[in-house]
Amino acid sequence: MTADEVLVALVVALEQLRQVLPDDKTVWDNDVLVRLAVERLWITAGNLAEAYRIEEGIAAGIEPWSELAGYRHLLAHALPGDLSSDRVFADTTADLDRILNNVRSRAG
Repeated sequence: MTADEVLVALVVALEQLRQVLPDDKTVWDNDVLVRLAVERLWITAGNLAEAYRIEEGIAAGIEPWSELAGYRHLLAHALPGDLSSDRVFADTTADLDRILNNVRSRAG
């Protein structure tokens, strides 16, 4: 994939994440498949962000790439019980729009 294709795929993954994320915390708490889908989409987004950063020669530690890669690392390597699903919901609802807007602005 070219860097442009990776960036488009990243935007798509983040938009899918927005579609899957419920507005209601009760739905989140009661639907394990939604929680797993959100975690998987964050992992995919982190993989794509890291691939884009490397392809474009962007230094490590530059946002939003490092934030996405870091969150991917956290989710991908957590053992069951290591992460609070409440934290994943809170992080996602607090950060998703900001990150998506940041990535979209770079996609032109």
